[in-house]
Amino acid sequence: MSRPMATEDPAPHRQWIREMRYQLAKALPMAVAGSIRSATSVIELRALGHIGSRPLAGRSLALLVVNLTGYPFMYGLGGALESLCSQAFTGAQGSKRIGVYVQHAIWIFLAANILVAILWLHPDVVFQMLTKPDDSVLHYARTYLIFECVYFPCIVVQTCLKGFLLAQGLMRPTIIFEATGLCAMCASLWLFVWNPETSLGFVGVPLASTIAYVAVLLVTMFVSGVASYGFADLATIAVSALGAESLATQAVLNSSKSALSRVGSYLGMVVSNRVGNLLGAQQPQQAFLSAKVCVLMMLAASSLIAVVMLVCQHALAAFITNDDMLVSRLLPLVPLLVIVVVFDVVSNVLTGVLRGQGRQGAAAVVRVISLYLFAVPLAYVLCFWLDLGLYGLWVGLAAGFVAISAAEGWLVLASDWEGEAKRCLVRVNGVKHARLIDSPLRESSPLLGAQSSSLC
Repeated sequence: MSRPMATEDPAPHRQWIREMRYQLAKALPMAVAGSIRSATSVIELRALGHIGSRPLAGRSLALLVVNLTGYPFMYGLGGALESLCSQAFTGAQGSKRIGVYVQHAIWIFLAANILVAILWLHPDVVFQMLTKPDDSVLHYARTYLIFECVYFPCIVVQTCLKGFLLAQGLMRPTIIFEATGLCAMCASLWLFVWNPETSLGFVGVPLASTIAYVAVLLVTMFVSGVASYGFADLATIAVSALGAESLATQAVLNSSKSALSRVGSYLGMVVSNRVGNLLGAQQPQQAFLSAKVCVLMMLAASSLIAVVMLVCQHALAAFITNDDMLVSRLLPLVPLLVIVVVFDVVSNVLTGVLRGQGRQGAAAVVRVISLYLFAVPLAYVLCFWLDLGLYGLWVGLAAGFVAISAAEGWLVLASDWEGEAKRCLVRVNGVKHARLIDSPLRESSPLLGAQSSSLC
């Protein structure tokens, strides 16, 4: 079926308003979903924080192993899937192409997960890189990794299925997924941690996470019908040399960063799919407008996040842990955490634009250079040579994310959008010499149910 022709609006400000309305309609469900997911992480962190600093340190070591060996591959391949699905939904010849991409990604993920699980069950290879922490910390880390082997495949499959829905503009189901995870997490923590009669102590926390992720996967299957992580963990390797208390502080900072910047990653998915859809529909200038609108909206939102974090820093630290020493270590680092969160949020949106263009390689190069060749050496010099400890590490981390935002912002502004639209047709249809055509994406796409027939 031929697609409807668009009438160009002669007033640029009306195009901006229309695009802002569209992105707000799509971004609000994702922002709500990201906030719910952040609440789930904070509740898990709080449960550990009230058990003790060593369980926090053990979780930090476990996440070090997971983030160095599992998540980089998952997010790398997931980013490729995001580009292919969003562009294929509007630009591919044949409506089944998007489903084929998702199926292939799931099988590749699960095959790779077998090798990853073997490493996680024998994590001493990574632990030997560290200045040996307390035996109790290592015990907590090994326990967490055992549970991670169980629920990481659930995260992998759910990520693929969620990408299948997002590429079609179906954002609201994500709220259902994350709300399911939050409810399952709260119920499981009450049963296995907070209730004295049935409490399992530390083991109850990863068990609750496992139950939550399994519940989310089941709901996702029903509804669908079917590189920056590494830097924070290199910092964790360094912090392990500073002692268990510093490691616990790093665990809180890392988890807070992930929770507070998660909204940016979710909105990055929105703009990635929006840009990919528009390029697939051969509307390069509208795709560029979409990118500019989303970045400006995210700058405003991240400024609000910064103000709230600075005003509520004491309440935030006290909510996570009741350890006065840990709170005193956290407070001087909150301003740096604010800088990292703000620029992480902005860089997530810019990375989403590049993913929508199919330029994951450029984003990866920027992150490798900014983090590993610039931020890591700076952080280690400040931490150890100048003896600034955790403060120096987080100065390096902040500098890295500022560099990423600046570089990716330049890449987006300097993009050849007409050329990206042509390359999109080559990518999804194998067309060697693609010609720009007028085949716009309809703004009204359903949020639940089958896709519009005009887009099939």
